[in-house]
Amino acid sequence: MNRHALIIHAHPDPASLTAQFAALARQTLQQQGYGVMESDLYAMGWKAGADAQDFPDRINPQRLFLISESQHAYASGRQSADVAAEQQKLLAADLVIMLFPLWWYGLPALHKGWIDRVYA
Repeated sequence: MNRHALIIHAHPDPASLTAQFAALARQTLQQQGYGVMESDLYAMGWKAGADAQDFPDRINPQRLFLISESQHAYASGRQSADVAAEQQKLLAADLVIMLFPLWWYGLPALHKGWIDRVYA
């Protein structure tokens, strides 16, 4: 059985400790037989904030209710391409690793934005 891992990481410096952890995780998982997918959010230029552009076919054009619009976009297959691609990675993964520095006792806004936009 093929196993798949998804590594999601967010740090603006490609030589950071976070990036080194991601590289080590990738190498270790590949040695263990995993197919590894990776989302380097800074390198991808990931858009952190959810907004009306994420929902081209809204149920309520007057008001943006993110939860209901996200559910509708997912159910109807009308999501933005970047969100749909990340959801496909997430659905294919048997293992998900999220790597990020702790900034002000939490994850970076970019990483939080990935969660907000991808989890429908």
